[in-house]
Amino acid sequence: MKRRRALWGIALLGGSLGSFGIFKWISWHKTPDLAFLLSQKQLLAALSETIIPATDTPGAIEAGVADFILKMVAENMDTVAQNRFIDGLKSVESFSKDTFAKSYIECNKDQKNAVMRHFDEESKPLEGIAGKVQRKLFGNPFFPILKEYTCIGYCTSMLGVTQGLAYTLVPGRFAGCVPMTENQKSWATK
Repeated sequence: MKRRRALWGIALLGGSLGSFGIFKWISWHKTPDLAFLLSQKQLLAALSETIIPATDTPGAIEAGVADFILKMVAENMDTVAQNRFIDGLKSVESFSKDTFAKSYIECNKDQKNAVMRHFDEESKPLEGIAGKVQRKLFGNPFFPILKEYTCIGYCTSMLGVTQGLAYTLVPGRFAGCVPMTENQKSWATK
């Protein structure tokens, strides 16, 4: 009798996981809501400014990183990645409202950093082969994509290259190992 109950429990668990998987698959393969994505430019600007803030160099907002991210997501990602990115934006807003009772844009610097830490911890992949399978089947989560596009957008913008990084016009001479001086910026070219 215990064996039957165990088999029924396994069948119910498998069925519920299967139905959840089907629901997720359908939500990821639907037509992305690009109108919603385009309406979230201020949120993307605030998120990217938290990643690369303005200091003595221009920040992500001044470099126009939000426009770059919107263009990359809308034009260069497949449907599944677009839907996962849009779901990530929605989850940032809902987490911020649940935790701090206000939108991410309205949060102060410490609250924004707390939201970023939460999503950074949440997006860590599994270890070993399970992590490779997870990335292969589901792709990268929202937060690593946001960080990657923020860095690429900043480092390829005119302000990022000329004021945020040290720029040497190419072609220049090759120096295999150049020691950096104190307070020197990172190189824009490698």
